[in-house]
Amino acid sequence: MNNSWLQSLNEQQRQAVLKTDGPLLILAGAGSGKTTVLVSRTGYILSQSLAKPQEVLVLTFTNKAAKELKERVSHKLGADSKKVWAGTFHGWGLEFLKKNYKLAGLPQRFGLLDATDARSLIKDLLKERQHHAKASFDVELLQSILSNQRAGKSVSPKIDESYLDMADWLLPAYISKMHSLGLIDFDGLILKPIELLKENPDLAASYKQRYKYIMVDEFQDTNKTQMDLVMSICNSQQNLAVVGDDDQSIYGWRGAEIQNILGFPKLFKNCEVVRLETNYRSTPQILEMANSIINRNDERHKKQLVPNPSANSGPLPEVFIYDNEEMECEEVNHLILDYHKKGIPFKDIAILFRSNSQGTLLEGYLKRNNIAYDMTGGPALIDRKEVRDVLAYIRTAISPNDIALRRILNVPSRGIGDTSIHKLIDFQKAHELSFYASIRKWSQTEIPEKTGGEINKFLDLINDFKSQLLNSPYRYEQLLPKFFANIGYQEYVQKSYKDKATAQRKWQLVEILGRILDSFVERSGKNEKTIREFIETLELRDSDDDKEEQSDKVQLLTLHASKGLEYPIVILMGVDEGLLPHENLGHNIAEERRLFYVGVTRAKNELLLTRSRKRKRYGKWRDISPSRFLCEVPDSLITTHDSGYRPLSDNQRSSLLENLYKKLDKDIKARQEV
Repeated sequence: MNNSWLQSLNEQQRQAVLKTDGPLLILAGAGSGKTTVLVSRTGYILSQSLAKPQEVLVLTFTNKAAKELKERVSHKLGADSKKVWAGTFHGWGLEFLKKNYKLAGLPQRFGLLDATDARSLIKDLLKERQHHAKASFDVELLQSILSNQRAGKSVSPKIDESYLDMADWLLPAYISKMHSLGLIDFDGLILKPIELLKENPDLAASYKQRYKYIMVDEFQDTNKTQMDLVMSICNSQQNLAVVGDDDQSIYGWRGAEIQNILGFPKLFKNCEVVRLETNYRSTPQILEMANSIINRNDERHKKQLVPNPSANSGPLPEVFIYDNEEMECEEVNHLILDYHKKGIPFKDIAILFRSNSQGTLLEGYLKRNNIAYDMTGGPALIDRKEVRDVLAYIRTAISPNDIALRRILNVPSRGIGDTSIHKLIDFQKAHELSFYASIRKWSQTEIPEKTGGEINKFLDLINDFKSQLLNSPYRYEQLLPKFFANIGYQEYVQKSYKDKATAQRKWQLVEILGRILDSFVERSGKNEKTIREFIETLELRDSDDDKEEQSDKVQLLTLHASKGLEYPIVILMGVDEGLLPHENLGHNIAEERRLFYVGVTRAKNELLLTRSRKRKRYGKWRDISPSRFLCEVPDSLITTHDSGYRPLSDNQRSSLLENLYKKLDKDIKARQEV
């Protein structure tokens, strides 16, 4: 069949594209071209008129992946194909609730409550329960328990009963508080649509009729509620294709259910399974080691990575053993510098490790050797305090909610202290008002005139800011820094950090946010709707969109952060028992082995693994054993350097001797001349 979407695909990839009827599980091994298959399958369905663009739904885990798919399809089929709905589960839930806000009991312009603000809400509720005021609770743990309860998941029996009691009290109060504030949290973006689809058969039927084809990317990372959502909108034709790799399921600790992908063929009796096993990334030597690692896991879909027929051969993966962790860090630096001397850019080298704490010691050595590096997996743009402050101002000006307003009412300080805020909250509760409405009626409370005057100034400031946001001729990258400097926020930021350079970097985030808002406005026009969409996009926190263009720096990543990435040279540090599997975090050995496999399969050309005979724990040196996963790899598949150094080749040895003799001759000549 001559179709442009099938060109350059291998036989298995073609099979995955051509199978358009009924349920399909595409097992996409590491580096097997799953994105190409997803794009080609979408394009093929549209080109064959099997569905209109708006009848195709593609659920991904990042907006970046969805954007790439839509761009590649529309490049061939034209702008109309952009009507394909491609985006994250939370993004779909948000759009669903916007259309069905009345049914959900939400105001038309409801707000999003992200994880940080959700914790603040939980803290406020805890304070309200007077007899627990002195009790100390881990708010993040309570948040996790609430999330599990709402999703119908069982809670670990190890959790203290006092937490379970508190969670039982908190849950209805938390949901009620969100409802009264006109907010929905991230869990609700998926749970609420499921609830509405279940309770409203006509609504469910309309969505099932709308989507003729559903595809889910990274299916191994889905949790129970995401699977429930997919099943709620899948029609009787069951044209559901899921793409993923159970061997790369590494997020069990945050709720991912590997059984979703393992049990998919049993869930659908006529399910077809296509295995993408040709790897277009790594050398045959790296793949052979990867296969030997993952084949040790019992509960998995059987598959074997095979090299692309035109793949270049490479060296065996190398294992470097050092006496202690300080020597390990020092010698890793030397390895990086040696590669750099050979003309390999720093950005082509990635250093992977199991936990962030391993990177701390290494960073010191990199700085000492003036090696530029980037640490991936730091806070996303939305997690930075300054960004959240500015967003709260924009939110309050355009579409206020109580959480945003309370955040900025006294930031920077304008003399509206906690006592006044608590009086406003009491007034709000007594009169069943929003916080925004209550501050407008401050004169009816016991707040002093001076404080009330500051509240009036604040309200005028917000009105003026709204006018500037919508009507100013300036670009936002100029407008935002100017406005926030004028209200004293720049001075507030500068006083918050002792180091001037840090303060300046934090202040620059205001300008960066302005640039992002400019790009939104250029695409969609300068209006309230665009600005609300800008806020929602950032609050949905797709961290992939925050990354700047990569400069020439060595990449430092945890194994979890490395998933989906690839590098010519990978140095996997700390392949020791206690680190991999991790002694505290690695209770699921099969998942830890998958994590090791993910790290190994990031390497394209060369793979180096390091381990240490001794590591310092609580101030004392401890003997450390090699990782059980490393011990499982046959000796024939790796080259081990017990001394921590590669042996010199004959040419290198001759060159060193020649340089030594030249130096000796020079020294002798210098002494003779004296």
